[in-house]
Amino acid sequence: MSKLLKYLLFMLAGLTVFAAVLVFVLFAVVDPNRYKPALEAAASQQTGMQLRINGDIDWTFRPVFGLSINDVSLRNGATPQELASFSNVALELDIGALLSGNLAIREFVAENLHINWFVDAQGQANWLVNVNASAAPEPTASGSTELPIDINIADIRVINASVAIRDQRNNIDTRLQNIDLSSRNTNLDNRPFPFELSMRLINELSGQDLTLNLASTARVDFNAGNVELDDLSFTLSPLVLSGDISISDFRDNLRWQTNLTSNTFNLSHLLANFVAMDEATMPGPREQQFTIQSLEANGDTAGATLGDLTMALDDTTASLRGDYLFATSTRQALLAYNLTTGAIDLDALLPATATEPAPAAAPDSAPGAATANAASATARPDTPLPIDLLRSMDIRGEHAIESLTVSGLQFSPVAFSLLLQDSVLDIDTQPIGFYDGELDARLTLNAASSPAQLSAESSLAGISASALTADMPRLDFFTGRFNATTTHTMQGNTVNALIDSVDGASSLQVNDSSVDITLLKRVFSSISVLSPRGDMAAQWPDVVRFATAEAFLIFNDGINDNQELDVRLDNFAINGNGGLDLTAGEFDYRLDFTILGEPALQTIRVHEDFQDVAWPVRCDAAFDDAPLQYCSPDLQRVRDVFAAIARDEVQRRATDAVSEQVDRLRNRIQDLFQN
Repeated sequence: MSKLLKYLLFMLAGLTVFAAVLVFVLFAVVDPNRYKPALEAAASQQTGMQLRINGDIDWTFRPVFGLSINDVSLRNGATPQELASFSNVALELDIGALLSGNLAIREFVAENLHINWFVDAQGQANWLVNVNASAAPEPTASGSTELPIDINIADIRVINASVAIRDQRNNIDTRLQNIDLSSRNTNLDNRPFPFELSMRLINELSGQDLTLNLASTARVDFNAGNVELDDLSFTLSPLVLSGDISISDFRDNLRWQTNLTSNTFNLSHLLANFVAMDEATMPGPREQQFTIQSLEANGDTAGATLGDLTMALDDTTASLRGDYLFATSTRQALLAYNLTTGAIDLDALLPATATEPAPAAAPDSAPGAATANAASATARPDTPLPIDLLRSMDIRGEHAIESLTVSGLQFSPVAFSLLLQDSVLDIDTQPIGFYDGELDARLTLNAASSPAQLSAESSLAGISASALTADMPRLDFFTGRFNATTTHTMQGNTVNALIDSVDGASSLQVNDSSVDITLLKRVFSSISVLSPRGDMAAQWPDVVRFATAEAFLIFNDGINDNQELDVRLDNFAINGNGGLDLTAGEFDYRLDFTILGEPALQTIRVHEDFQDVAWPVRCDAAFDDAPLQYCSPDLQRVRDVFAAIARDEVQRRATDAVSEQVDRLRNRIQDLFQN
């Protein structure tokens, strides 16, 4: 028994030595560079692309046993750019096949892989160019392409790869970095295999930096041009998409379809990946809970169809369906969609505006500092209109919203249509419920003209001031139901240009109105300080019911100035001009307050000496100021008014006295001639 064991040990040692000798002979005698032409030819035969091995091929034990190939590039022979390049590629070999003289590749490991995806101005991608296999490089004299080679890569690992994406047609410049890919049982013969992919996406134009992860079971039929991704999991924190994607005939007649769902996540935290957001205004992790309940879509080279997109945000569900057709040589791109949602609260979705601290004053010694600070303080941010987009496609959309909350105001229900045709955008609402009344509006933007022309019309009917006051407390100075209309025109290619060119008029009529005139009483009490008759507003009540309550505001070439304001409350009239400063949040109007005499209804009574007198008042304040601080009399001009009243009174009395003397003289003369 001991001799048998000894023989077995000698045999095992001999086999080990023999294997070591074979490996030594293999490494010492067999030059791996002899496989270079065979590898290049095999790649050309299977993909139709040109593989160039510019460096040496060496034996390696790490990360796998096999060949280490340095400085590799891949081209299609039709475009000047490299499709891909590798600093190092390791190929795991089948030892048994290698000892028999065959090259059988089982695993592919690439480090520092770089891929170029270029799309030219005509929309042709370099990876999708059809290339004949005859474009493969000629074999070099140093080796033979007839060596037995079997490329059946079961496992793929890509470490620290990168992709450059440049699309001249759509102005895209993006990099994918730190790409790690691993797959098992990899094949291109329509057999399933699992894979995992992670990467960083960097947008060179916007500076976005995103981390993406993808895991799925794939089926790839390279010859037929089909790809299926089952059990897909895509992660862009905090979003996780799950479902299936399939692509068919991507070489000749691409078609695709997908069916996806998502986890429940915080919507603002996802949007923070794409837009800058103030962390102080971000909602809590359990707020704004968003879910994609269903996403069904398909498409081809002509366009895409969104069969169903159902989303849930907290307690609100929205459904979107639509079709998109790409532009052709005979027509523009076409988009048609239908959106139906439940209650939407934009105030809860949009972050609150953070108040920025005022900049510190510059030292007096800094020349021009005051001017620079003033210019900075008055600078208005501007937003260009999407003129190119409006000119590039046609859109038809229908919207139905159960209720909408914007700036604390409630609209319910909301339905409107959107039509963009021949570069003219038309938004037309159906009557919208608004505080026991109705709101109707229409907006037309003509982007075909230069500059763009905008017209806006709106009407309010039967609005309850009391109901509106619940959400707009600053309007608690009047009650009743009111109607309003607005008609405005603007022109410009930016938001500021539109605002600076506003022309049009707004009107307001209130029925059965009670108005709190405390502000008016304060103004006239201040005026009365200069009056010899005392406080002319002392007997006025705080709240007055008016038979007529209406206002008109006319815009002339912008909102900053030249506005004409006219208000009528029975025998109380306000008229003048001024403007708004939206950047500073202020308004400034120079007005005349007039209490009319008969035949106007004498709801507000004053001494007849003060009737039909235009009292100068300045309404200059910030929107956020207390309403009682909005207006005050221009006392210097008020003195002039009282002086004019006094002069008129003196002239009246003198005229009356002269008239009386003339009458007496006339009577005496008549008596003299009669006697």
